[in-house]
Amino acid sequence: MTTMAQEHETPTAEVGPGSLPIDVECIRDGLIDALTLPLATTTREDINASIRQVRGHLNLLMGEELGYDSDPTVRDLFRQAYTLLDLGRRPNEDTPAFEAFAHLRDTAGVAQRLLDFFEEFRSSPVHRPGMQAHPGNA
Repeated sequence: MTTMAQEHETPTAEVGPGSLPIDVECIRDGLIDALTLPLATTTREDINASIRQVRGHLNLLMGEELGYDSDPTVRDLFRQAYTLLDLGRRPNEDTPAFEAFAHLRDTAGVAQRLLDFFEEFRSSPVHRPGMQAHPGNA
């Protein structure tokens, strides 16, 4: 039996995209917060902080197996995500607050849809650890 101390001392060779658990509730809460920010009373600093947080969520989700190879909707969401993450298209300090706010909402919307796919993909019996595909579904 392995103790916690032994686990922390042993390096993990399999750390990378898809190998760490995703806190779905935390991501969903962050996306809801971003999507419900009121433009009229939100400062540019708050918008920028929300953009950074949502961008992190989006990057994390894009590192997961979401059925990209088999689902054209997921591929389309990835294309949208790459466009939103493109350095040349991101808001900068010269971008008007309204445009930065619109970028935040667009990015959060794509992340929300990818999170929905993540939950759906992970809840499928074929993708649960230890579960086998039914012979007719393989």
